[in-house]
Amino acid sequence: MSLRIAKKLLPIALIPLLFACEEKMTQGEIIQIGIASCRTLAPFIRKMDFDPKRSGFSSSESNIKGIALVEFPVNPGDTAQKKTWQDPTWAKYGWMGGIATDNRGNAFTAPVPKVSTFDTPLSRMNRIYKIDANTGKMDLACELPAADTSQGVVPYAVLGIYYDCHGSKLYVSTVAGSTRDDEKGVIYAIDPQTCDIVDRVEGIDAVAVFVGGITGEKRLFYGSARSSEVRSIELTKSGRFKGKSRYEFTLDQLGPRGDDKARRIRLDPNGNMLVFGAEFNYSLAVQNHRLEDAYVFTYDRMHSKWMHQGH
Repeated sequence: MSLRIAKKLLPIALIPLLFACEEKMTQGEIIQIGIASCRTLAPFIRKMDFDPKRSGFSSSESNIKGIALVEFPVNPGDTAQKKTWQDPTWAKYGWMGGIATDNRGNAFTAPVPKVSTFDTPLSRMNRIYKIDANTGKMDLACELPAADTSQGVVPYAVLGIYYDCHGSKLYVSTVAGSTRDDEKGVIYAIDPQTCDIVDRVEGIDAVAVFVGGITGEKRLFYGSARSSEVRSIELTKSGRFKGKSRYEFTLDQLGPRGDDKARRIRLDPNGNMLVFGAEFNYSLAVQNHRLEDAYVFTYDRMHSKWMHQGH
């Protein structure tokens, strides 16, 4: 795998100086990254008749295109009591994938193909949309650098999106321009207020992206789109990439399918890593019949390795 960390408009000789100027982090600070949450409910939702403790954005409602606000029932099995609401702008740009919410209640998401790329052509997929926390309206926030959309490329663009509370950065992974044989994906670090690209890692097709400090370093963890591996890259305090990609663990031979890809990664309050795995092979047919399983890993800091605890 060809991996290149691109520091836009920054001379190579100045990169070590940039890292040296970064403020140091304490171990107590690092260990809480990915566990302590800053996310808040959008002000416009607080004005609605939705229980804030049971409500959230969803892009997986089978009969609703785009994003929906969902109030989940007290009893998860009581689906008749589930309440949904949608602003007209939330369906305007087609089907959406992952959702990341920042410390102000803004929600960020990106288009994904549902059955085909007819509704959302590849040329319009490499974009980030934002639901404004105050107005509740969704509009284009960021347009990522254009990728090759010629014949032979995979029918996807943005697959992973995550907001890091610690560094106030939005991390986005895209596979736009990749083919079955060539891995041309990019992971971007973005300032969510301006949509400026702060940093990027090229040559990686990633599905899930997540920032955590459970290993004793601030690291961006990502699930490979081409294997069952979960890998990571060290980050500076401000959220820039530092160093090379490293192997963490794999979902290979685990679960009912044995070849899941990490679709979502999170840390629970006790520091356990929860990895939600599903089949993924760049096929739209699989996307629409996706079964997801949760895997639990703990980190042994004494031996610097991950332990699978079950699923």
